[in-house]
Amino acid sequence: MLAEERRFRIREILATQRTISASELCSALAVTPATIRRDLAALEDEGVLVRSHGGAVSRMSSTKFQPSYEALARSHSEEKHAIAREAEKLILDGDTVFLEGSTTVLDLAGRLHNRNRLTVVTNSPTIVCQLEHSAGVTVLCTGGDLQKDTFYFSGEWAQRALSEIRLDKAVLGVSAIDPGYGISTANHAEAQIKKMLVKAAKTRIALADHSKFGKQSFAYVGPVSDITTLVTDDGTDPKYINELREAGIEVIVAEMQQAQLPARKNRSNTNK
Repeated sequence: MLAEERRFRIREILATQRTISASELCSALAVTPATIRRDLAALEDEGVLVRSHGGAVSRMSSTKFQPSYEALARSHSEEKHAIAREAEKLILDGDTVFLEGSTTVLDLAGRLHNRNRLTVVTNSPTIVCQLEHSAGVTVLCTGGDLQKDTFYFSGEWAQRALSEIRLDKAVLGVSAIDPGYGISTANHAEAQIKKMLVKAAKTRIALADHSKFGKQSFAYVGPVSDITTLVTDDGTDPKYINELREAGIEVIVAEMQQAQLPARKNRSNTNK
């Protein structure tokens, strides 16, 4: 694990529980106490935390925690790959689908190159670039105000574009989901885009790895009933999956072990 990813994980933990001991971090990240001391010192210099005897105390707002796009892309990457593989099965030739700007949805976009008569609308410049050479995919971009930290178009222009279209499906990234509270995000502008997508699409597909559950962020999007399908990984606590299914939401669980089997098989064949 790279230093940037470790420090992102520490931020993520502190956004949830506010304090943590160095020994707990060593166990969670499988690194030495010396490595954790360096990470905590670096994060203290950034104003993220205050080191205490044997651990750290967060100085961040838990509801406004917004990591960089690069850090998000590296976090829980295997889970995101597995989720994207399952979500790919939900997108059919001939669909008109919105792909929201998120790292998990970007992974999905990379799997749609060979689709036919697929129309993709997006507010993500990275997804536009991902699909630029896909002959069977028509790509439309909302434009708008670019959030440089997350490569995400929002604002009045993006909202105006969404107000004038109707979609078969919208695929949303989710940064915080609590079955009782609903869906939320750290950014108000992003929340407005998600609200408009809920209105514009017949089917709303949310992609969320296990780390997004049981959390509440600054800007409220809506109740969990706003989504029709949720794809997550098998690390998600079953209690959340059961609560969502009881609310009438289709929950698809990507099996991590099964996703890794082909890679192991290929290594075995190579050894032969």
